[in-house]
Amino acid sequence: MAECRLIQATANHPGAIAILQLVGDTVPLLAALTDIGDWPVGHPRLARFDDIDDGLVVRIADDIAQLMPHGGPRVLQRLIACLTDLGVRIEDGEDGPSPLEVYPEAQDEIEALALAAIARAQSPLAIDLLLDQPRRWRSAPTLTEADEERSRRLNRLIDPPIVVLAGPANVGKSTLSNALLGRSMSIALDEPGTTRDYTAGRIELTGLVVDWHDTPGLRDTSDPIEARAVELARRLMDFADLLLAITDADHYWPDLPRCPDLKIGSKCDLAGRPDADINVSAVTGEGVASLVTAVRDRLVPPEDLNHPGPWRFDPRLP
Repeated sequence: MAECRLIQATANHPGAIAILQLVGDTVPLLAALTDIGDWPVGHPRLARFDDIDDGLVVRIADDIAQLMPHGGPRVLQRLIACLTDLGVRIEDGEDGPSPLEVYPEAQDEIEALALAAIARAQSPLAIDLLLDQPRRWRSAPTLTEADEERSRRLNRLIDPPIVVLAGPANVGKSTLSNALLGRSMSIALDEPGTTRDYTAGRIELTGLVVDWHDTPGLRDTSDPIEARAVELARRLMDFADLLLAITDADHYWPDLPRCPDLKIGSKCDLAGRPDADINVSAVTGEGVASLVTAVRDRLVPPEDLNHPGPWRFDPRLP
């Protein structure tokens, strides 16, 4: 089996849902783990992880897949052990060669860590900031609490944040998501009639790369598969870095597990919503650029990008 690396994308403590990111030739691994052989990019599925747990799985790029099991410690312990048995290598910054061994051209460890971060960074906005970090750390090596808070936001430039779009069925969620993602996708089990309105993918929003999730339409249903998909989607909302509520002029605002960060009025070419933060039309493009900018600025505020102080972009920094 081809080599894959495992990165635990959520905090290492109990939670409703966890995210395990696999990097490498993921299709053979997913097939061995789930007994599902076909894994096209951008098509999330509900799947069974060996005999351990059920959860969402999505390939967000050719070489990146994400597993979203329940976040209980025993589930994670068993799932990580299973992945290890399948040949997955757990990525840990404390293992392996030192940064200076990997980047011998660096002047010091800070510069080596910056070069390593550049190699990992997903967002174009990170590059110039990282190149300037050795100078900033040499001139101001002590961080304040405000610096630490800013650093946690800037780290979204390295590891893409999770953006979740949620709303009732038939309000234009998929149309908007597919317009941003540039392709049409849905969630499905390998059974007839089980396609679900769910889209996921990695996209760039004017310099910031995010993992975008469009959840199933939130409604009461007697269909156990759809109900399970909605339940898992609600758990993902709890861990989202940014939660977007969407509806049109003819529907209600969704009842979400937490207050949304932005409220989007859809189909504004037909009628706008005065109670929305932003009104958009995926058909005409009206408001979409403003939405993209608003999402980026909520996740990584311009004042963070323009701040002259150092950024703790790696936990190994002093």
